[in-house]
Amino acid sequence: MSNALDAFRAQQAAIQEVSDHLKDVSDLLARLNDQLTEIAHDKDLRAVLQAEANWLGETERAISQVRAWRIEEARQFWPGIIRRWVPATALALASAFVAGAGYAWATKPLVAELESSRPRAELGLFLEHRMSTMTAAERRQLDALMRWKGTTR
Repeated sequence: MSNALDAFRAQQAAIQEVSDHLKDVSDLLARLNDQLTEIAHDKDLRAVLQAEANWLGETERAISQVRAWRIEEARQFWPGIIRRWVPATALALASAFVAGAGYAWATKPLVAELESSRPRAELGLFLEHRMSTMTAAERRQLDALMRWKGTTR
């Protein structure tokens, strides 16, 4: 029987210990609740939170304005590029065309001269080739026909 009585006393001691811990936790929660109530009703803290809320609102407005400016800037980017580069490109093309036309006009007499001298040059090249491929007999025959000065017979 003493075993059952000891077990009952041990259980009663454990229950008392748990009850004491629960009372301590309850006291801690009550103090924490009081501190939170004090913090919630603190005017300085409310003022800081209100100021932070105002700063956050101002920051959101500033971000939305910057976003709108960037969208507007992106919208105006390509038309500005086109307005600047189209005249520059047109001027470059026009100057290239004028330079080419001027070159063609200035070199027209030279082209005519080259065209007139081309058949003579071709004849000279043909004669040079023919003379370089002549045999000795053909060469003597040519010298006799041409009656060049300084030829040896």
